[in-house]
Amino acid sequence: MTKRFSLRFNLDNEADRKAWEHLQCVTDSKNKAIISAINACFETDGNLEKVIRETIRECLKNISVVQAVTEEPIEEISEDENTLMDSLEMFM
Repeated sequence: MTKRFSLRFNLDNEADRKAWEHLQCVTDSKNKAIISAINACFETDGNLEKVIRETIRECLKNISVVQAVTEEPIEEISEDENTLMDSLEMFM
């Protein structure tokens, strides 16, 4: 069974004009291109996260990451703090 649907493009509307221009680049069946676009629009919502993860994984698969080890600076105590520490040792 075949269903028919009519589609109009208002070339004064930017979205319509862009869609029309995309269709003009289709070398195969415009009907198949429209059907694929409709299906992709409604079916990618659930798979979008999966597609993004796979794309990132593919892009990063040959990249190695090395974390630089930085030494924390040695904290110097002031003369007053040193004197306080010495006086506290008397209580131990």
